[in-house]
Amino acid sequence: MVFPNKVKIAYGKMRGWAVFGKIQPTLGLLPRIRGKVYLNKSGELQVGKRLNIIGKPWGTQLTVVKGARLTIGNNVMIGPRTSIFDSAYHRIDSLDDGSEMAQRITIQDNAWIGTGALILPGVTIGKNAVVAAGSTVTKDVPDNTLVAGAPAKVIRELTIHDGWIRR
Repeated sequence: MVFPNKVKIAYGKMRGWAVFGKIQPTLGLLPRIRGKVYLNKSGELQVGKRLNIIGKPWGTQLTVVKGARLTIGNNVMIGPRTSIFDSAYHRIDSLDDGSEMAQRITIQDNAWIGTGALILPGVTIGKNAVVAAGSTVTKDVPDNTLVAGAPAKVIRELTIHDGWIRR
């Protein structure tokens, strides 16, 4: 069986299978990866068109554990030294049964994740949102907002015109 939207990625430090939505992958729509990207994948990774990851001078880490799902939308930019973890990897206390360690993360279209950001399990980064450098995202980020800090909080709303694509 052939999966035209499933592409084997094996360049740089990023290896594994990525699903590119409902498109026929062409060179202009595939991810642009500069530097090192460490992909720890046993769960599901879905990537949209024109993902741009900068992994230099420091690498970027994407972790998708078994039972989890990381969905990255179209025209998303991810800066260096960013870490995206969809699991806590361990129980918090003796009452925690571990059933919610792996949680879905969604990064919607046209989002920008700044250098050194940390994205934690179970969050959604909204459409056109910007996560400032060094921020720790512990809760959902609304569409068209700039968030910053640890934990990340809304700094201001962004003006995004229809059809504008982040580059």
